[in-house]
Amino acid sequence: MKFDANIPIYLQIKEEVENAIISGVLKEDGLIPSIRTLAQQYRINPQTVSNAVSELMNEGIIYKKRGIGMFVEKGSREKLQLKKSKEFRKMEFKKLIIKGKTLGISKEEMKKTINTIYNEGGK
Repeated sequence: MKFDANIPIYLQIKEEVENAIISGVLKEDGLIPSIRTLAQQYRINPQTVSNAVSELMNEGIIYKKRGIGMFVEKGSREKLQLKKSKEFRKMEFKKLIIKGKTLGISKEEMKKTINTIYNEGGK
């Protein structure tokens, strides 16, 4: 993984875990890699991974079973999809609309383009 220098690494690790849950790579009630394993995988300090894990635990996305490991909380996938879709609508749509308006694209043209792209499956 190539890290973005403008975003704290622990937040990027957190995002990676969230995306793995959303995509189904990490299953609900499934074991996730240990802090040590993730630190080795990303070649970063274990404390950085621990910070990401702590945030995920505080948000109820993962939980620990003492002596066994960390697991994905039931309902996490849906919870993350809802959170990410809200963030997407708030941030990405806003940027898109502002840029479109700046370029003189009408609301109707934007709607038509969105519908076309959506109907083509995003291609």
